Amino acid sequence: MIKMKTNVTPGETPAEITVSMIDQDLQDGISKPEMAIKYGIKPWEVDEMFKHPFLKGRRPSRKKTLSFSFIDDTNVETEEHIADKLNSEIHDPNQVTLEQAIDEAIEDVEAAKNQMQETQEAITEMLSPTEFEEEEVELPSFEDTIEIVKEQQEDELEEDDNTFEL
Repeated sequence: MIKMKTNVTPGETPAEITVSMIDQDLQDGISKPEMAIKYGIKPWEVDEMFKHPFLKGRRPSRKKTLSFSFIDDTNVETEEHIADKLNSEIHDPNQVTLEQAIDEAIEDVEAAKNQMQETQEAITEMLSPTEFEEEEVELPSFEDTIEIVKEQQEDELEEDDNTFEL
């Protein structure tokens, strides 16, 4: 049940004021000026308390009270049941699981790899000669090669002899 905010009455300054006391006051909706009245301290002292890391930037909660009693007469459902119901209603049919996304990515990579292989084969085919001439070429034996070299050397010697005539 929500506590209704009451007017703060001035009190005596306690010997100790704890962070949890101030936290409870904030939850009850008590503002800084009202805390100064409640604890009988000066506003600058309240400001000093709010320099504590736990209290820094905190504001009193604002609870609005109804002018009537509001009663829930429906069946009480657990929070888990309500959360499950909300999740099933909010589910996006286009949403995929992580596993589905990974499978899709693998399929896309394989398709790209196949496309690259097909492109490479097409380029190789375009750049290769269109007709192959099949001629059988006989390689000379070692003895034949030696004979050819000797003949060439003799021809060179004969040419050299012709150039020195007087």
